[in-house]
Amino acid sequence: MIIIRNNRKIFLILFLVCISIFTLFRLINKNSNTTYVDITKVVKETFLTDKGYSNELSKHISQEVFNQLNIYGCYDVNSSDFKKPFKVDFSLKEDSQTKKKDIVYVNMIYSVNIFDSQNKSVGGSTDIPITFTVKIINGEWHITGKKESA
Repeated sequence: MIIIRNNRKIFLILFLVCISIFTLFRLINKNSNTTYVDITKVVKETFLTDKGYSNELSKHISQEVFNQLNIYGCYDVNSSDFKKPFKVDFSLKEDSQTKKKDIVYVNMIYSVNIFDSQNKSVGGSTDIPITFTVKIINGEWHITGKKESA
């Protein structure tokens, strides 16, 4: 009788320890996907706009980063070999964010393919990892840099 009661106590203690460990892992996993800034809309507009660097974009992204990303500056869309209008297939997915002091690093993956009106390929890239450096100043964020894996 004493053995059975001791086994029940041991079982109960092990059960509570398992639940505690499971809860801890869930909290750790939840915190690893923390979002500090939402830059997706600005990044997408930066890639796709044909209107150039605007006052609205300048609030959240540097002109240097804009010039490096905008497809109308990166691809030969003004070549006489291609007929307008262009069809752009674009996807952007956020992978993760990390924060060090007032700088957030946003890891994303993008794909872009550009075709002219005759379905001729202008250019593109598929599943490219890119990391954005985002500075937070007085609660406002600004993309100051980007790094693409080669």
